[in-house]
Amino acid sequence: MKKLYETVMEDTTGSAYLPQFILRDALLPELLGDDQGAIGYWAGKSLARKFPVGNPNDAAIFFDQAGFGTLSLEKQTEQMTRWQLGGEPVRLRLRLGAEADFTLEAGFLAEMMSQQLGVVTEAELTETPRKLRNQAVVFDVYTDPDDLIPDFDAPKPLDLLTPPTTEGPQD
Repeated sequence: MKKLYETVMEDTTGSAYLPQFILRDALLPELLGDDQGAIGYWAGKSLARKFPVGNPNDAAIFFDQAGFGTLSLEKQTEQMTRWQLGGEPVRLRLRLGAEADFTLEAGFLAEMMSQQLGVVTEAELTETPRKLRNQAVVFDVYTDPDDLIPDFDAPKPLDLLTPPTTEGPQD
């Protein structure tokens, strides 16, 4: 884990992410072992239930606020939505190599889409284009419009708070 500490702290913006990385990339893999991926995915779904977001813009804001990274909607069809997650935390975690696991984010996206659409969804990390491999990950969220959730009742979306912008002195 010396590599984790050095990678994060040698980066100019890395120190803000050190607590998250210690938990996600050092402690949890040791505690969860081979079940890390499945539990991470389940945990992401659970978090999405606790913090429901109502639309892609709110999802991007929440992901940034949670320290997951910069989320963007890349493509959407009737049965698949492609998301890209980048930014400093993702770039740093990718530098760690095999220790970086993004199943938490995949689970969050799957449950978020399920809540928004009222259908069963699943998400997976997919092949990231070569030019982005060191700075982003890509998720495909698959929906089945015919597989409706019985007695679906969409949760009330989280009212996201954004810090007030500070403007310079007025002349």
